[in-house]
Amino acid sequence: MRIFEALWRALWVLLILANVYDLVFSAVAWKMGHGLIEENFFVSIFQYYGGINIPFDLELMTMIGVKLLFFTGIYWYTKLFDLLKASKYKWTALIPFIAISIFVDVADTFIFFHIPLPGPTTPATGPSF
Repeated sequence: MRIFEALWRALWVLLILANVYDLVFSAVAWKMGHGLIEENFFVSIFQYYGGINIPFDLELMTMIGVKLLFFTGIYWYTKLFDLLKASKYKWTALIPFIAISIFVDVADTFIFFHIPLPGPTTPATGPSF
């Protein structure tokens, strides 16, 4: 039983570290002007589709709120295993969330290093009227 508790704690630490990395990495990318890094719907809907440029503080608070909702949802989802008397195997409930978090981290890092930053735009040259 102790091995499952240790595995449970290790997986929670891994999940928290992956999401902290995502938050810090996204914040650094936002500060550098790399808007392509954001895959979060709540932030990108205002940035890209609404044409609204939201401030960095609001982006960060939105992302922290989304992460807190994510952790709360995972916590209560794993509590279902206690309710179903299968608490010995509730560590398996964390595996899909860890896989998604690691995939998002790898994708963000790949996008950041392989897609160039937007450079200064030059006005289009055309016939003057």
